[in-house]
Amino acid sequence: PSLLLPPDIARELQVASLVCAGTTAVFIWDILQHFPDNYHLFFKHKIQIPTLAYLVSTIASFTYVLGFTLVSTYPLGNCRLAVTIFDSFYPILSGATSLLFLFRVRAIYGGAPLVTWVFGLLWLCVVGSAILIPFGTHATNIGSLCVVGGLSAYSGVPGTVLTVNDTAVFFAISYRLLLNSNTANTGERIQGLFTARGGNLQTFSRALFRDGQTYYMISVISNIVAISMAYSTSVNPIYRSMFSIPNVAMTSIMACRVYRNAKL
Repeated sequence: PSLLLPPDIARELQVASLVCAGTTAVFIWDILQHFPDNYHLFFKHKIQIPTLAYLVSTIASFTYVLGFTLVSTYPLGNCRLAVTIFDSFYPILSGATSLLFLFRVRAIYGGAPLVTWVFGLLWLCVVGSAILIPFGTHATNIGSLCVVGGLSAYSGVPGTVLTVNDTAVFFAISYRLLLNSNTANTGERIQGLFTARGGNLQTFSRALFRDGQTYYMISVISNIVAISMAYSTSVNPIYRSMFSIPNVAMTSIMACRVYRNAKL
């Protein structure tokens, strides 16, 4: 079927299929690697709402990634319907992943009402903007192949809102933990906020701080790339939409990693 396509489009489809397949392989590897941890998390600890958010984030993200791997590698028939179905998992995975950090920032601030309202509103913005995704990708069949023909102008909005939320969570948690640092020097505290060491923090706070920084750096860089591609009209729609797949996988893997480390 690729013979029906111009050589450049056929090459872009091949690259997209390799990226999707590679992302799926990484996701499966991560699930298998942490299978013992997940067993302890679900069978040795009390199941709570954050644990369910962790489960939903993993399942929905993996379904999204696997779904678009199938779209890019296997003839599914009705391409538009398949893309819409798999895109419908995006609001679910985005909401569940962000919910993990809403619970985390609430815990750090002891459930303070103002923090709950502010970050609860940010979470609603993340979920609300994510609902745009199923309506933003335009795909069509060429033979048995599924080709993304275009992205809506608002396709980068969900990633932008998610980046704002992640940034706010990171600085809110960092600020709270640094208030509990072992130094009273304001300059050293501010310096610690922008360094990877967090050297003046207590052991538990330093672990939370380090995990938060790791998630923040990876997710924000990944989101910025995905946003840039979504808004870049000079790039073929196949490449523009392709970066959302590894972006979803990385943010979910890192968010679940932070929760798992804190819980276990």
